[in-house]
Amino acid sequence: MFASTLPSFGYADIALKMSVSEDHARKIVRAWRRDGLLEEVRSGHRIRSLWRVRPEARSLTASASRSPEQNMWTAMRQFGGGFTPRDLAVHATTAATEVTVQMAQDYCRALLGAGYLAVTRKAVPGKMPAIYRLTKNTGPRAPRERRVRAVVDDNIEQTILIGGSA
Repeated sequence: MFASTLPSFGYADIALKMSVSEDHARKIVRAWRRDGLLEEVRSGHRIRSLWRVRPEARSLTASASRSPEQNMWTAMRQFGGGFTPRDLAVHATTAATEVTVQMAQDYCRALLGAGYLAVTRKAVPGKMPAIYRLTKNTGPRAPRERRVRAVVDDNIEQTILIGGSA
């Protein structure tokens, strides 16, 4: 959780870092407060409220976190219709695991290439993001992208994995 690196933060800090609205940032901070991860630094009606991550919560969140891919996969499986990478990032972020829009875009791109997703609406650069739909739901464990090292021998038309099997 990036918030644990800050001495204190408010809704706007969370909204900016996660590229979400302040309303959604409020929901995230409320969930963190409900889970007992934050302590209030400053509060007031007309002043900006500030929080900090409790020191004991830092070690708790590190041990209880799931991977960003697992959180995104779970969110994808729960979406009834289509979703954008921003939707995915917002729904996959937890108190213990941060998922950025860039991470969601990269994961969607990988799953699209592997045939797990379909594009229901193409992106218009700078105006509208692509909308994806899950087409291959293979179970609760998240598919993961792997970088496989191999040697391609064009003489015998074979690809040999370096270090054994994948």
